[in-house]
Amino acid sequence: MSASPRIFEYFVVCGIGPEIRTIDGHRGFYNTEIKYMAEVLDQYPHTDPSLYPPPPPQLSTCVLPAGVGFYPSGFDSNDVSTYPLRYPIVLTEGDGTKIYVSCIAFRDLVCEDISGAYSIAANSFADKCICLVSRSPCFQLLRDTLEELFMLCFSPTGSSKPLWDVIAYMVSNIPVPSPGRDRVIFSIENCLLSIEVPPEDDLPHADISFQPLVQCLDVDNLIKLFTAMLLERRILFRSTKYTLLTLVSEAFCNLIYPFRWLHVYIPLLFFSGVDYIDAPTPYVIGLHSDVDITDHVMDGVVVVDLECNLITTTEDIPPLPEPELGCLRDEIMHLLHPNVVKIDHLRNNVGEISDHYVRTSNKTWGQEQDVKLRLIFLNFLASLLSGYRNFVEISSMDMPFNSHAFLKKRSRLTNQSPESMSTITQILESQMFLNYIGRFVNLSESNNLLIKLQDAIGRGQSSFTILPSLDVEPDNITISDPDSGIAGSMHCYDRFPSNIRTEEQEERRQAILAAASGTLEIPGNTIASSPSIDSKTDSLSPRERAAERERMVLDIKVKLQGLWLRLLKLGATDDPLSSFEYGTILALIENDAEDVGGSGFVECIREHIHSGWQCRLTEEQFIAVKEL
Repeated sequence: MSASPRIFEYFVVCGIGPEIRTIDGHRGFYNTEIKYMAEVLDQYPHTDPSLYPPPPPQLSTCVLPAGVGFYPSGFDSNDVSTYPLRYPIVLTEGDGTKIYVSCIAFRDLVCEDISGAYSIAANSFADKCICLVSRSPCFQLLRDTLEELFMLCFSPTGSSKPLWDVIAYMVSNIPVPSPGRDRVIFSIENCLLSIEVPPEDDLPHADISFQPLVQCLDVDNLIKLFTAMLLERRILFRSTKYTLLTLVSEAFCNLIYPFRWLHVYIPLLFFSGVDYIDAPTPYVIGLHSDVDITDHVMDGVVVVDLECNLITTTEDIPPLPEPELGCLRDEIMHLLHPNVVKIDHLRNNVGEISDHYVRTSNKTWGQEQDVKLRLIFLNFLASLLSGYRNFVEISSMDMPFNSHAFLKKRSRLTNQSPESMSTITQILESQMFLNYIGRFVNLSESNNLLIKLQDAIGRGQSSFTILPSLDVEPDNITISDPDSGIAGSMHCYDRFPSNIRTEEQEERRQAILAAASGTLEIPGNTIASSPSIDSKTDSLSPRERAAERERMVLDIKVKLQGLWLRLLKLGATDDPLSSFEYGTILALIENDAEDVGGSGFVECIREHIHSGWQCRLTEEQFIAVKEL
C-alpha cells in the first residue's frame, strides 16, 4: 500500500445485510411498504487504525437518507423512479474535519440466502449504495470515478479483472497530488481520469460548480442567505434533489471564506433524524422536501426552498451595511446578467419585467465565473472589515479584537451612527469572526487572502492579482495498473458483487440468517412490539453500535440545549429545582454511564456563553445550575 496520502480512503457498499431492521429498530422483514436500516456490507480496505481512521460509523445511515426499500423489480428504462441516483454527501467529525463521500444508489438483487431466511419473494430488489470516501473535496473526481466503476460492473462486455481487484488497486495506489505542482493520471479499464489540487496560496479547494446556487436563488435571496450565515442563524435547506442540498451548502461555506462554519453542519440529513432541526443552536442542515416538518417548532429557523427560490423565517434577517451591500449586489448582478445590469432596478419600479428574463444570461457558466463569484464575496468582506488589523490586540487573549474602537472609526468614515450598525456588530461578535481573529493572532494561516486583497485594494489593483499564476503546467504523474488489459476471460455481473468474506464473517452471517429463519413467523403485516434496548443492541456489530451511540449522543445534546433554554426562561415565581426542565436534565446526566449527559450539559452552557450570553442568573437558577 502506498505510503503517501491517498485520494480515496475507502470504497464502501451499503444496503441490506443478514440482520434486517426497520428504520424504527424492529428486527425482521415485514412488508415492502416500510423502509429498513442500511448497514455496511463490504469495504476496501478493511479498517486498519494504524493507517487511516475507520469510515464514519453513521456512514450507512447517511448515504441512504430515506432508508432501504424493497421492490418487485429493478431498473426499468421506462420508469424514471427506478433510475440509479448519484449524489455527494459531506460528513463532519467532532473536530469539524469534513469527510467527502460520493454515492450511487440503485436497486440491486437481494441475496438469495437473505430472501430465504426472511421469506422475501424470490428475485426481489432492494436499495444499495456504493460509495467513495475521501478527505479531499474532489467532488468531480469522486463522482466520475464511482460512475466508471458502476458502469464497469454492469457493462455487457464485462471487465478484464475482477471488480474488487480493480477497486483495491485504485484505492491503494492513487496519491494526493502536490498542491499546484502535480497532476495525477490513472485509468479504470479504458477510461482516463485525472486530479489536480490548487496551489496552497490559492482560494481553498472547492471542486464544485456555483452555478446551481445562482440558478436556485435570485440575487436578493443569495445575499440574504449569505447574511444569515454570517449571523450564525439556523438554516434549513429543502429540496427534492440530494445533490442540490450538498452543493448549495458547500457553496455557502466557501462564500464566507476566510470564516469557517463552526456549528452543526449536515448538508444531507437522513429522514429519521428530522428531530435534529429542533436544536436551538446554529446549524446548516439540508432535508429532503418529502420529510414532513409541520409538527416542528421552526421559530427563528431560516427555511430555504431551493426549488421555489423561497425563504421563510419568523425572525427578520437584517440587511448588510451600506455602502458595501450596494457594491456587493451590483457586482453579483454584473456577473450574472452582464447585458442587463439595470434590469432589476426597472423591475422594482415598474414591475413589468418577467423574472425569466431577469434570470437569463447569455454567457456560459464555467470555472472562471466560480472564481469571480468567490472573489466578489471576499471583496465584500475585505471592504466591510477594512482596517481591522489595526484593532487586533495580540496581548489580550480574552478580547483579542477591539470591536468598539473599530465601530467608532467606521462610524466616522461612513457618517453612520453606531446604533445603525447592528448587523456588523453581530458579525464581529460571532464565533466565526472570533475564531478567525484567533487564527490571525496565532499566525496559524500563512496564506491569508483577505489580507492580500485588502492590500491589493489599497494599491488600486484587481482582486485577481492575489491569486497565483497558472501559467506553469503541472507535472504529470501517471499511475498504471500493471495487470490491466491483460488478455483473459472477462468478468460480468448481474448484481454488484460481494467482496470475499473471511471464514469468521461467513460464520457470523450464517448464524444470523439461521436465527432469522426460525424467529420470523409473525402473523399479518403488522410490526411486532419494539424489543428492549438491550435486545436491539446486543447483536449489533461494533460499527452499528458506534453509529447507534453517535445518534444517541446527538439526540441527548439536542434535548439538553432545548431544556437549558427553557430553564433560563422560567418565570420569577417558578422554582427551577422543582421544574420539569431541571428534573429532565438531571435524569439525562445521572442515568448516563458514559457521561454524555454531563459533558453535553457543560458544552451546552459553553456554546450559550460563546453566543453572547452574559451569564445572568437568578439566585434560584444559580443554585439549580450548581446542583447540576
